[in-house]
Amino acid sequence: MKNLKERVWFYACIALVSIALASLNSCNKSDEPPLLLDETVNFGALLNFSVDNINSGIANKAAIEFALNDLNTYAATAGRNVTFKCTYADTRMDTLEAKTQIESMYAQGMRMFVAGPNSSSELIAIAPFVEKNPIALINSNSTSIGLNHAGSNIYRIITEDSFQAKGLIRAAFTQGVNVIIPIVRNDVWGNSLINAFTTGFLAEGGFVYSGAVYDPSETSFSAIANAVNEQVNEAIATHGASNVAVLALTYNEIAGIMTAASSMEGLGSVQWFGCDGNAQLESMITDNTIAEFAIKTEFMAPIMGIGWTLYTPPFTELLSSKIEKETGIIPDVYALSAYDATFIMGLAYLQVGKPDMEKINDMIPLVCNTYDKMGISRQLNANGDLLQANYIFWKVTRENKGYYWSRYSTYWYDIDVFA
Repeated sequence: MKNLKERVWFYACIALVSIALASLNSCNKSDEPPLLLDETVNFGALLNFSVDNINSGIANKAAIEFALNDLNTYAATAGRNVTFKCTYADTRMDTLEAKTQIESMYAQGMRMFVAGPNSSSELIAIAPFVEKNPIALINSNSTSIGLNHAGSNIYRIITEDSFQAKGLIRAAFTQGVNVIIPIVRNDVWGNSLINAFTTGFLAEGGFVYSGAVYDPSETSFSAIANAVNEQVNEAIATHGASNVAVLALTYNEIAGIMTAASSMEGLGSVQWFGCDGNAQLESMITDNTIAEFAIKTEFMAPIMGIGWTLYTPPFTELLSSKIEKETGIIPDVYALSAYDATFIMGLAYLQVGKPDMEKINDMIPLVCNTYDKMGISRQLNANGDLLQANYIFWKVTRENKGYYWSRYSTYWYDIDVFA
Protein backbone atom coordinates (compact mmCIF):
# COMPACT_ATOMS: atom_id res chain seq x y z
CA MET A 1 0.00 0.00 0.00
CA LYS A 2 2.85 2.28 0.88
CA ASN A 3 4.39 1.83 -2.56
CA LEU A 4 1.07 2.60 -4.24
CA LYS A 5 0.65 5.82 -2.26
CA GLU A 6 4.18 6.90 -3.08
CA ARG A 7 3.62 6.27 -6.78
CA VAL A 8 0.37 8.28 -6.77
CA TRP A 9 2.07 11.17 -4.98
CA PHE A 10 5.01 11.09 -7.40
CA TYR A 11 2.82 11.25 -10.51
CA ALA A 12 0.65 13.93 -8.95
CA CYS A 13 3.71 16.09 -8.37
CA ILE A 14 4.83 15.61 -11.96
CA ALA A 15 1.39 16.67 -13.18
CA LEU A 16 1.42 19.81 -11.04
CA VAL A 17 4.90 20.80 -12.21
CA SER A 18 3.87 20.26 -15.84
CA ILE A 19 0.81 22.48 -15.40
CA ALA A 20 2.93 25.16 -13.75
CA LEU A 21 5.52 25.09 -16.55
CA ALA A 22 2.83 25.22 -19.18
CA SER A 23 1.27 28.19 -17.43
CA LEU A 24 4.65 29.94 -17.20
CA ASN A 25 5.39 29.36 -20.89
CA SER A 26 1.94 30.66 -21.76
CA CYS A 27 2.59 33.90 -19.84
CA ASN A 28 5.97 34.40 -21.52
CA LYS A 29 4.48 34.05 -24.99
CA SER A 30 1.70 36.52 -24.26
CA ASP A 31 4.31 39.13 -23.28
CA GLU A 32 6.01 38.92 -26.69
CA PRO A 33 4.91 41.24 -29.54
CA PRO A 34 2.61 39.49 -32.03
CA LEU A 35 4.15 38.31 -35.28
CA LEU A 36 3.03 40.67 -38.07
CA LEU A 37 2.17 38.42 -40.96
CA ASP A 38 1.14 41.27 -43.27
CA GLU A 39 2.17 44.74 -42.10
CA THR A 40 0.74 47.62 -44.17
CA VAL A 41 2.49 50.99 -44.26
CA ASN A 42 0.40 53.84 -45.65
CA PHE A 43 2.10 56.93 -47.08
CA GLY A 44 0.25 60.17 -47.78
CA ALA A 45 0.58 62.42 -50.84
CA LEU A 46 -0.77 65.97 -51.13
CA LEU A 47 -1.14 66.70 -54.85
CA ASN A 48 -3.10 68.93 -57.20
CA PHE A 49 -5.71 67.25 -59.40
CA SER A 50 -8.12 70.15 -59.93
CA VAL A 51 -6.61 73.48 -61.05
CA ASP A 52 -3.85 75.00 -63.16
CA ASN A 53 -1.47 72.28 -64.41
CA ILE A 54 -3.34 69.14 -63.26
CA ASN A 55 -1.05 66.97 -65.39
CA SER A 56 1.62 67.43 -62.74
CA GLY A 57 -0.53 65.81 -60.05
CA ILE A 58 -1.56 62.99 -62.36
CA ALA A 59 2.04 62.26 -63.36
CA ASN A 60 3.19 62.45 -59.73
CA LYS A 61 0.57 59.90 -58.71
CA ALA A 62 1.58 57.53 -61.52
CA ALA A 63 5.24 57.77 -60.48
CA ILE A 64 4.32 57.03 -56.86
CA GLU A 65 2.30 53.97 -57.88
CA PHE A 66 5.20 52.59 -59.93
CA ALA A 67 7.51 53.21 -56.97
CA LEU A 68 5.15 51.39 -54.58
CA ASN A 69 5.03 48.40 -56.90
CA ASP A 70 8.84 48.24 -57.08
CA LEU A 71 9.17 48.90 -53.35
CA ASN A 72 6.81 46.06 -52.45
CA THR A 73 8.74 43.72 -54.75
CA TYR A 74 11.98 44.82 -53.09
CA ALA A 75 10.57 44.23 -49.59
CA ALA A 76 9.24 40.78 -50.52
CA THR A 77 12.58 39.78 -52.04
CA ALA A 78 14.29 40.86 -48.83
CA GLY A 79 11.93 38.64 -46.84
CA ARG A 80 10.02 41.52 -45.25
CA ASN A 81 6.27 41.08 -44.75
CA VAL A 82 5.56 44.74 -45.48
CA THR A 83 3.13 46.19 -48.01
CA PHE A 84 3.47 49.87 -48.88
CA LYS A 85 0.54 51.86 -50.22
CA CYS A 86 -0.40 55.53 -50.57
CA THR A 87 -3.46 57.68 -49.89
CA TYR A 88 -3.89 60.79 -52.06
CA ALA A 89 -5.47 64.15 -51.25
CA ASP A 90 -6.34 66.92 -53.70
CA THR A 91 -5.07 70.29 -52.42
CA ARG A 92 -6.30 72.27 -55.45
CA MET A 93 -3.08 74.31 -55.11
CA ASP A 94 -4.74 76.02 -52.13
CA THR A 95 -2.73 76.65 -48.96
CA LEU A 96 -5.70 76.30 -46.60
CA GLU A 97 -6.81 73.08 -48.29
CA ALA A 98 -3.27 71.70 -48.02
CA LYS A 99 -3.30 72.37 -44.25
CA THR A 100 -6.74 70.81 -43.85
CA GLN A 101 -5.77 67.70 -45.80
CA ILE A 102 -2.51 66.97 -43.97
CA GLU A 103 -4.20 67.44 -40.59
CA SER A 104 -6.97 65.05 -41.66
CA MET A 105 -4.51 62.45 -42.94
CA TYR A 106 -2.45 62.72 -39.76
CA ALA A 107 -5.60 62.10 -37.72
CA GLN A 108 -6.13 58.95 -39.80
CA GLY A 109 -2.69 57.70 -38.75
CA MET A 110 -0.48 58.78 -41.66
CA ARG A 111 2.98 59.97 -40.63
CA MET A 112 5.04 59.66 -43.83
CA PHE A 113 4.34 61.93 -46.81
CA VAL A 114 5.86 61.81 -50.27
CA ALA A 115 6.09 63.92 -53.45
CA GLY A 116 3.75 66.85 -52.72
CA PRO A 117 2.55 69.40 -52.21
CA ASN A 118 2.99 70.72 -55.74
CA SER A 119 3.85 74.33 -54.82
CA SER A 120 6.20 76.07 -52.39
CA SER A 121 3.34 78.19 -51.03
CA GLU A 122 1.51 75.03 -49.94
CA LEU A 123 4.65 73.55 -48.40
CA ILE A 124 5.24 76.72 -46.39
CA ALA A 125 1.62 76.59 -45.21
CA ILE A 126 1.89 73.05 -43.85
CA ALA A 127 5.46 73.32 -42.54
CA PRO A 128 4.52 74.39 -38.96
CA PHE A 129 2.24 71.35 -38.59
CA VAL A 130 4.87 69.03 -40.03
CA GLU A 131 7.57 70.41 -37.75
CA LYS A 132 5.63 70.12 -34.49
CA ASN A 133 4.41 66.56 -35.07
CA PRO A 134 6.15 63.19 -35.59
CA ILE A 135 6.05 63.39 -39.39
CA ALA A 136 8.55 62.80 -42.22
CA LEU A 137 7.96 64.51 -45.56
CA ILE A 138 10.01 64.02 -48.73
CA ASN A 139 9.02 66.66 -51.29
CA SER A 140 9.85 66.49 -55.00
CA ASN A 141 8.08 69.63 -56.26
CA SER A 142 8.88 72.69 -54.15
CA THR A 143 11.91 74.80 -55.18
CA SER A 144 11.47 78.14 -53.39
CA ILE A 145 14.70 79.61 -52.02
CA GLY A 146 15.26 79.61 -48.26
CA LEU A 147 12.26 77.45 -47.41
CA ASN A 148 14.07 74.66 -45.61
CA HIS A 149 16.46 74.63 -42.66
CA ALA A 150 18.82 72.33 -40.78
CA GLY A 151 17.04 69.95 -38.44
CA SER A 152 13.79 70.06 -40.38
CA ASN A 153 11.78 66.90 -40.99
CA ILE A 154 11.01 68.17 -44.50
CA TYR A 155 13.38 66.94 -47.20
CA ARG A 156 13.43 68.31 -50.75
CA ILE A 157 15.15 65.90 -53.13
CA ILE A 158 15.32 68.59 -55.81
CA THR A 159 17.43 71.74 -55.94
CA GLU A 160 16.14 75.06 -54.68
CA ASP A 161 15.93 77.96 -57.12
CA SER A 162 19.29 79.62 -56.50
CA PHE A 163 20.61 76.97 -58.90
CA GLN A 164 17.99 77.81 -61.50
CA ALA A 165 18.72 81.54 -61.18
CA LYS A 166 22.39 80.90 -61.93
CA GLY A 167 21.46 78.79 -64.93
CA LEU A 168 19.20 81.54 -66.32
CA ILE A 169 21.91 84.16 -65.81
CA ARG A 170 24.51 82.08 -67.63
CA ALA A 171 22.09 81.26 -70.46
CA ALA A 172 21.19 84.93 -70.96
CA PHE A 173 24.76 86.16 -71.14
CA THR A 174 25.79 83.25 -73.35
CA GLN A 175 22.97 84.20 -75.75
CA GLY A 176 24.22 87.81 -75.81
CA VAL A 177 21.40 89.16 -73.63
CA ASN A 178 22.25 91.75 -70.98
CA VAL A 179 18.85 93.44 -70.53
CA ILE A 180 15.87 91.61 -68.98
CA ILE A 181 12.21 92.59 -68.66
CA PRO A 182 10.60 90.13 -66.20
CA ILE A 183 7.03 88.88 -65.85
CA VAL A 184 6.66 87.41 -62.36
CA ARG A 185 4.02 85.36 -60.57
CA ASN A 186 3.46 87.14 -57.26
CA ASP A 187 4.01 84.35 -54.76
CA VAL A 188 6.87 83.09 -52.62
CA TRP A 189 8.26 81.01 -55.49
CA GLY A 190 8.18 83.75 -58.15
CA ASN A 191 9.43 86.49 -55.85
CA SER A 192 12.34 84.49 -54.46
CA LEU A 193 13.40 83.39 -57.96
CA ILE A 194 13.35 86.89 -59.48
CA ASN A 195 15.24 88.27 -56.47
CA ALA A 196 17.98 85.67 -56.87
CA PHE A 197 18.15 86.23 -60.63
CA THR A 198 18.24 90.04 -60.35
CA THR A 199 20.98 90.02 -57.70
CA GLY A 200 23.21 87.76 -59.78
CA PHE A 201 22.43 89.41 -63.13
CA LEU A 202 23.19 92.92 -61.85
CA ALA A 203 26.41 91.69 -60.23
CA GLU A 204 27.63 90.59 -63.67
CA GLY A 205 26.80 93.90 -65.33
CA GLY A 206 23.30 93.20 -66.61
CA PHE A 207 20.25 95.45 -66.37
CA VAL A 208 16.76 94.45 -65.18
CA TYR A 209 13.65 96.54 -65.85
CA SER A 210 10.76 96.63 -63.38
CA GLY A 211 8.71 94.39 -65.68
CA ALA A 212 5.30 93.26 -64.46
CA VAL A 213 3.95 91.27 -61.53
CA TYR A 214 0.61 89.44 -61.53
CA ASP A 215 -1.48 87.70 -58.90
CA PRO A 216 -1.74 83.89 -59.16
CA SER A 217 -5.52 84.22 -59.50
CA GLU A 218 -5.22 86.50 -62.56
CA THR A 219 -6.90 85.23 -65.73
CA SER A 220 -6.66 88.22 -68.09
CA PHE A 221 -3.19 89.25 -69.22
CA SER A 222 -3.76 92.06 -71.74
CA ALA A 223 -2.72 94.76 -69.26
CA ILE A 224 0.38 92.78 -68.28
CA ALA A 225 1.36 92.31 -71.94
CA ASN A 226 0.85 96.01 -72.69
CA ALA A 227 2.99 97.10 -69.74
CA VAL A 228 5.82 94.76 -70.69
CA ASN A 229 5.57 95.70 -74.36
CA GLU A 230 6.16 99.36 -73.49
CA GLN A 231 9.29 98.47 -71.52
CA VAL A 232 10.53 96.16 -74.29
CA ASN A 233 10.19 98.94 -76.89
CA GLU A 234 12.06 101.33 -74.61
CA ALA A 235 14.81 98.75 -74.02
CA ILE A 236 15.13 98.03 -77.76
CA ALA A 237 15.53 101.76 -78.50
CA THR A 238 18.26 102.04 -75.85
CA HIS A 239 20.12 98.74 -76.07
CA GLY A 240 19.11 97.05 -79.35
CA ALA A 241 16.76 94.10 -79.79
CA SER A 242 19.49 91.45 -79.77
CA ASN A 243 20.53 92.45 -76.24
CA VAL A 244 17.00 92.39 -74.79
CA ALA A 245 14.88 89.48 -73.54
CA VAL A 246 11.68 88.82 -71.61
CA LEU A 247 11.94 86.49 -68.61
CA ALA A 248 8.65 84.77 -67.73
CA LEU A 249 8.61 83.34 -64.21
CA THR A 250 5.17 81.78 -64.40
CA TYR A 251 3.24 78.57 -64.08
CA ASN A 252 0.58 77.67 -66.63
CA GLU A 253 -0.28 81.38 -66.95
CA ILE A 254 2.39 81.57 -69.65
CA ALA A 255 -0.28 80.41 -72.12
CA GLY A 256 -2.51 83.42 -71.47
CA ILE A 257 0.46 85.78 -71.39
CA MET A 258 1.78 84.59 -74.76
CA THR A 259 -1.69 84.72 -76.30
CA ALA A 260 -1.94 88.37 -75.28
CA ALA A 261 1.63 89.08 -76.38
CA SER A 262 1.34 87.44 -79.80
CA SER A 263 -0.27 90.51 -81.37
CA MET A 264 2.35 92.96 -80.08
CA GLU A 265 5.30 93.69 -82.34
CA GLY A 266 7.76 94.59 -79.60
CA LEU A 267 7.17 91.43 -77.56
CA GLY A 268 7.56 89.31 -80.68
CA SER A 269 10.88 90.88 -81.68
CA VAL A 270 13.00 89.81 -78.67
CA GLN A 271 13.97 86.51 -77.15
CA TRP A 272 11.95 84.99 -74.29
CA PHE A 273 13.23 82.90 -71.41
CA GLY A 274 11.02 80.79 -69.17
CA CYS A 275 11.56 78.71 -66.05
CA ASP A 276 10.81 75.34 -64.49
CA GLY A 277 7.23 76.47 -63.88
CA ASN A 278 6.49 76.51 -67.61
CA ALA A 279 9.05 74.16 -69.15
CA GLN A 280 7.44 71.21 -70.97
CA LEU A 281 3.89 72.49 -70.44
CA GLU A 282 1.46 70.75 -72.76
CA SER A 283 -0.61 73.95 -73.09
CA MET A 284 2.27 75.58 -74.95
CA ILE A 285 2.37 72.96 -77.71
CA THR A 286 -1.34 72.26 -78.18
CA ASP A 287 -2.26 75.82 -79.18
CA ASN A 288 -0.87 76.93 -82.54
CA THR A 289 -0.75 80.63 -81.65
CA ILE A 290 1.23 80.00 -78.46
CA ALA A 291 3.55 77.44 -80.05
CA GLU A 292 4.33 79.72 -83.01
CA PHE A 293 5.01 82.66 -80.68
CA ALA A 294 7.36 80.46 -78.62
CA ILE A 295 9.24 79.46 -81.77
CA LYS A 296 9.36 83.04 -83.06
CA THR A 297 10.84 84.34 -79.80
CA GLU A 298 13.22 81.36 -79.38
CA PHE A 299 11.60 80.68 -76.03
CA MET A 300 13.69 78.42 -73.82
CA ALA A 301 12.96 77.25 -70.28
CA PRO A 302 15.15 75.35 -67.81
CA ILE A 303 14.19 72.57 -65.46
CA MET A 304 16.37 70.48 -63.18
CA GLY A 305 17.95 67.74 -65.24
CA ILE A 306 18.49 64.02 -64.87
CA GLY A 307 21.29 63.42 -67.35
CA TRP A 308 21.96 66.16 -69.88
CA THR A 309 20.88 67.39 -73.32
CA LEU A 310 21.86 64.30 -75.27
CA TYR A 311 21.59 61.65 -72.55
CA THR A 312 18.89 60.31 -70.25
CA PRO A 313 19.80 57.51 -67.80
CA PRO A 314 18.16 54.20 -68.80
CA PHE A 315 15.96 53.81 -65.69
CA THR A 316 14.68 57.39 -66.01
CA GLU A 317 13.89 56.87 -69.68
CA LEU A 318 12.03 53.63 -68.91
CA LEU A 319 10.03 55.19 -66.08
CA SER A 320 9.14 58.19 -68.23
CA SER A 321 7.87 55.87 -70.95
CA LYS A 322 5.79 53.89 -68.46
CA ILE A 323 4.19 57.03 -67.04
CA GLU A 324 3.44 58.36 -70.52
CA LYS A 325 1.88 55.05 -71.53
CA GLU A 326 -0.21 54.97 -68.34
CA THR A 327 -1.38 58.60 -68.36
CA GLY A 328 -0.70 60.07 -71.80
CA ILE A 329 1.48 62.67 -70.06
CA ILE A 330 5.21 63.15 -70.59
CA PRO A 331 6.42 63.61 -67.00
CA ASP A 332 8.81 66.38 -66.01
CA VAL A 333 11.72 65.86 -63.64
CA TYR A 334 9.62 66.73 -60.58
CA ALA A 335 7.02 64.10 -61.39
CA LEU A 336 9.79 61.57 -62.04
CA SER A 337 11.35 62.52 -58.70
CA ALA A 338 8.13 61.52 -56.96
CA TYR A 339 9.25 57.95 -57.66
CA ASP A 340 12.49 58.53 -55.75
CA ALA A 341 10.70 60.32 -52.90
CA THR A 342 8.52 57.26 -52.42
CA PHE A 343 11.29 54.69 -52.73
CA ILE A 344 13.61 56.59 -50.37
CA MET A 345 10.86 56.82 -47.75
CA GLY A 346 10.27 53.09 -48.06
CA LEU A 347 13.96 52.27 -47.70
CA ALA A 348 14.19 54.48 -44.61
CA TYR A 349 11.23 52.65 -43.06
CA LEU A 350 12.70 49.23 -43.85
CA GLN A 351 16.02 50.23 -42.30
CA VAL A 352 14.36 51.39 -39.06
CA GLY A 353 11.87 48.50 -39.07
CA LYS A 354 9.04 50.29 -37.30
CA PRO A 355 7.11 53.60 -37.43
CA ASP A 356 9.57 55.43 -35.17
CA MET A 357 9.44 58.84 -36.84
CA GLU A 358 12.49 60.26 -35.05
CA LYS A 359 14.64 57.40 -36.31
CA ILE A 360 13.07 57.52 -39.80
CA ASN A 361 13.85 61.23 -40.03
CA ASP A 362 17.45 60.48 -39.04
CA MET A 363 17.61 57.68 -41.60
CA ILE A 364 16.32 59.60 -44.66
CA PRO A 365 19.51 61.68 -45.25
CA LEU A 366 21.62 58.54 -44.83
CA VAL A 367 19.59 56.73 -47.49
CA CYS A 368 19.88 59.77 -49.78
CA ASN A 369 23.67 59.76 -49.44
CA THR A 370 23.99 56.58 -51.50
CA TYR A 371 20.72 56.48 -53.45
CA ASP A 372 20.93 56.91 -57.24
CA LYS A 373 18.28 54.57 -58.66
CA MET A 374 17.08 57.23 -61.11
CA GLY A 375 20.58 58.02 -62.34
CA ILE A 376 20.97 61.18 -60.25
CA SER A 377 22.44 61.57 -56.76
CA ARG A 378 19.89 62.51 -54.11
CA GLN A 379 22.50 63.58 -51.56
CA LEU A 380 21.16 66.42 -49.42
CA ASN A 381 22.81 69.58 -48.12
CA ALA A 382 22.74 70.77 -44.50
CA ASN A 383 19.25 72.24 -44.97
CA GLY A 384 17.75 69.01 -46.28
CA ASP A 385 17.62 70.09 -49.93
CA LEU A 386 19.27 68.39 -52.91
CA LEU A 387 22.97 69.21 -52.88
CA GLN A 388 23.29 70.13 -56.57
CA ALA A 389 22.10 69.31 -60.08
CA ASN A 390 22.38 70.43 -63.70
CA TYR A 391 19.54 72.16 -65.59
CA ILE A 392 18.29 71.22 -69.05
CA PHE A 393 16.86 74.01 -71.22
CA TRP A 394 13.87 73.06 -73.39
CA LYS A 395 12.49 74.68 -76.56
CA VAL A 396 9.25 74.36 -78.50
CA THR A 397 9.93 72.77 -81.91
CA ARG A 398 7.77 72.36 -84.99
CA GLU A 399 7.59 69.19 -87.09
CA ASN A 400 5.16 67.70 -89.61
CA LYS A 401 3.07 66.06 -86.90
CA GLY A 402 2.79 69.26 -84.87
CA TYR A 403 4.70 70.84 -82.00
CA TYR A 404 6.77 69.24 -79.30
CA TRP A 405 9.30 70.07 -76.60
CA SER A 406 12.94 69.33 -77.40
CA ARG A 407 16.09 69.58 -75.32
CA TYR A 408 18.21 72.53 -76.36
CA SER A 409 21.13 72.91 -73.97
CA THR A 410 22.43 72.10 -70.49
CA TYR A 411 23.58 74.35 -67.66
CA TRP A 412 26.44 72.56 -65.92
CA TYR A 413 26.27 73.84 -62.35
CA ASP A 414 29.63 72.59 -61.12
CA ILE A 415 31.53 74.53 -63.84
CA ASP A 416 28.96 77.34 -64.38
CA VAL A 417 28.71 76.74 -68.12
CA PHE A 418 25.71 76.88 -70.50
CA ALA A 419 26.44 74.64 -73.48
